[in-house]
Amino acid sequence: MKPELASISNSRQDTQSLLSVRDLVVEYSIRQGSLRAVDGASLDVHPGELMAVVGESGCGKSTLAYSIIRHVPYPGEIKGGTILFDGQDVLGMDRKALRQFRWKEIAIVFQAAQNALNPVMRIADQMVDTVLDHEKQPREQIIQRASSLLEMVRLNPDRVLRSYPFELSGGMRQRVIIALSLLLNPRMLILDEPTTALDVVTQVYILDILADIRQDLGLAMMLLTHDIAIVARVADRVAVMYAGQIVEEGAINDIFYHPRHPYTYGLIQSAPSLIGDLTKKKPIEGAPPNFLNMPSGCRFHPRCAYATSVCREKEPVMEASDRWRVACHHWREIEMGE
Repeated sequence: MKPELASISNSRQDTQSLLSVRDLVVEYSIRQGSLRAVDGASLDVHPGELMAVVGESGCGKSTLAYSIIRHVPYPGEIKGGTILFDGQDVLGMDRKALRQFRWKEIAIVFQAAQNALNPVMRIADQMVDTVLDHEKQPREQIIQRASSLLEMVRLNPDRVLRSYPFELSGGMRQRVIIALSLLLNPRMLILDEPTTALDVVTQVYILDILADIRQDLGLAMMLLTHDIAIVARVADRVAVMYAGQIVEEGAINDIFYHPRHPYTYGLIQSAPSLIGDLTKKKPIEGAPPNFLNMPSGCRFHPRCAYATSVCREKEPVMEASDRWRVACHHWREIEMGE
């Protein structure tokens, strides 16, 4: 049974990109050598759309997100590429400009963010401190804005604002963090695994809330996840990431109904379903490569049923149309097989 897909036109949007990442390279210097966590990644996010970046844990999704706001943790370093936000060069910003850029232009909800709240501060005080750290506003104005956002994420502001984090459930804390990220009216929201460690019912609830926020505020969003079922529910476009590289990108219907990369196809085939036949689900064989010892040619070839000698010897180039792009030597055979 095919998943329910988010609606989107099959054609690419004509609007100028709000976020444009080109040939991004991020490396971590460790004792064993240099580890390239993101290798030549390029993508665009248009105003008002939700772009999902999907891939197995450790593929480089979080490093990509941190790079966009120039917050790569030590010993990571951005080695190359460009990041433009509404035409502004993010990599060229000084400390003052970068401080204004973060949270006011792009806000990020980090992985396991529900544990990021200060346990000895009431939610109201954390809301106020977050705003005052960026600009001066009266406390009453901040609380009014916070109350409105908490209502948007379906929480009772009177109760939540006077609560400590330990008095709230995990799902409630996650929604508080989402409201916190919207306090300064950012134009884009990055969500790194926003439903991890939550039960299935709460996951769906969070996704519905994000869809409402996007519609009400007109935000662009980037969703990072390993769960491709989540992508089917909310995304407009999808970028599939493997071993530090984006290997396929396209509109949600193209990705799910006509995947061109064998890794994308494998992710879809291995996704669990509450109503489908689990015996027809097949995990992707093998394990992701060691970033310190990447295979030659296509990085996916040791796990790929379509691999031939050219896959082992030559790295595929990205081929593109107006709706999709893919890096695979045999994508035509895979598409025909669908």
